[in-house]
Amino acid sequence: MRAPQPETNEITSIKVRMYAHGFGDCFVLFYQSDTKVEYKMVIDCGMLTGDTERLRNVIRDITKDCGGYVDVVVQTHEHKDHVSGFNLKDKDGSLLWDQIDVGETWLAWTENTGPEGDKLAQQLKDKHKKKLSGLVKALSRYESHIHSPTHVKAMRETYTGETYMAAQNRYAAAMRNVLEFAGIEGSDIQPDFRMDSNGLGLTVKEAMNYFTDRNQRIRDEGIRTKSGKSLQESEITYWEPGDLADRACTGLKGINIYFFGPPKNYDRLKQMEDKTHVEMYVTDMGLSQNFYMALDATETEQKSLSPFSKKYFFDESELSDKDRKNDDCFWNLYHDQKNYWREINTDWINNAGALALALDSYTNNTSLVMGIEFTRSKKVLMFVADAQIGNWISWTEPESETSSEPKLKWQIQESDKTITVTARDLLQRTVFYKVGHHASHNATARANGLELMISPELAAMIPVDNKVAGRQGKKGWKMPAEDLYKRLIEKTKGRIIRLDTGNLLENDTEEIPDGAKPTEKMRLEFNSRVGKSAKTIMSDDDEPRALYWEYTVSDK
Repeated sequence: MRAPQPETNEITSIKVRMYAHGFGDCFVLFYQSDTKVEYKMVIDCGMLTGDTERLRNVIRDITKDCGGYVDVVVQTHEHKDHVSGFNLKDKDGSLLWDQIDVGETWLAWTENTGPEGDKLAQQLKDKHKKKLSGLVKALSRYESHIHSPTHVKAMRETYTGETYMAAQNRYAAAMRNVLEFAGIEGSDIQPDFRMDSNGLGLTVKEAMNYFTDRNQRIRDEGIRTKSGKSLQESEITYWEPGDLADRACTGLKGINIYFFGPPKNYDRLKQMEDKTHVEMYVTDMGLSQNFYMALDATETEQKSLSPFSKKYFFDESELSDKDRKNDDCFWNLYHDQKNYWREINTDWINNAGALALALDSYTNNTSLVMGIEFTRSKKVLMFVADAQIGNWISWTEPESETSSEPKLKWQIQESDKTITVTARDLLQRTVFYKVGHHASHNATARANGLELMISPELAAMIPVDNKVAGRQGKKGWKMPAEDLYKRLIEKTKGRIIRLDTGNLLENDTEEIPDGAKPTEKMRLEFNSRVGKSAKTIMSDDDEPRALYWEYTVSDK
């Protein structure tokens, strides 16, 4: 962590800018004293799919509006839709972020995997890499099987075979969609794929490591911007739950930044479901361990993992010459092409889809979560990245079964006394919520999450592109999730800005259901805090939209 920084003037407002480039997160926070910008923070810069020229325009806009300097960049977690912009190149081959000087880079403790890094983070990263490699192998095997001439011929000759083949192809495509978040491209998934030490998901890995690698390039040879300015190294800090970036750390007068997650608990990191907090699909993590073991196991090891007794195993080498010539021998019957459709040799790989989703959710649970507090008014802005239920639960869980005291808390010095601050306190004072994971059904906790956000000023931004989400996976991703979106509208009185459709209250309250409609005074007051770029871009569906939307949170 850097030495104490020179103090800014008192921060009186934060202008939150959400870029509308596509399915992905990119936010810029302008910390202001009256109307003067004192400090600039970028939170993520990525996009899942679509024309990357839009993301280039975003980075150019950040470069221009931030004057080529950003105080801190926050990289929340290693997913394509959050970090792919950091190693995006311009058309001349130069890295776009090489034009921006960055004072600090903030990452979660889970990214501290260097030789002198966090031991648990190192173990988790190694385990994650092996599992990701296993899933790529599984998908490669699956696609090799369903596209084999034998399989295609059998399916075409079988009743409903064509329908089954179509379903298999949709399943493979859905798995590709999930793996794409980790930067696994189609060219990586093929029958002869071989995992090397650096090849898997290299683009996203490079993006996440961009500032570490850039620091090394600066030390080795220096980096100059196109204007001739020499870039300085960016100080890299890894944050843990319970950490605090206060005025002495950032220089931000009137601001405390609290770090909630990711939890330093593997059980919480892998937790994807908790019915008391939010409805989620159940994932059997125990099954996953056997799945990954089976992928890399030798034949002997596979037999030891089998649920069947050894007496039911039979090897071709045990066949006699007489058996081989007998058409009624069970071995010959089993391998007869007429019975191909009955084989289940590759059915075990069907588990890969659920396990890919589980691994994707695990990465979401490693999200760096921040609460930004105005120390005078106590108002809080919550940025949860893509945190899923295990991350959320860790913020308010008790120290023990016999205690009601939360495990996570902060000791804050105020005047001449020390006070204790909890996550519950901060959630109850939240006036701005960056909705998690594009408002999916499994990334906003209910009882210990959204329902704790009781401020009458609550507003929200949702980085969602509903049409792009609807084209992903086998059946499309339902984002925003219907029940969550309805509750967000109720809690905010419609004070919501979406990446795809903009300000819900811009013109009227027709979209707001009865019982949640704001007064006209509330609508106008909200709109006075909302701004948008005069520059327009075209979405993936050729619809014009503003390059970005802004919302200003005042300390008053």
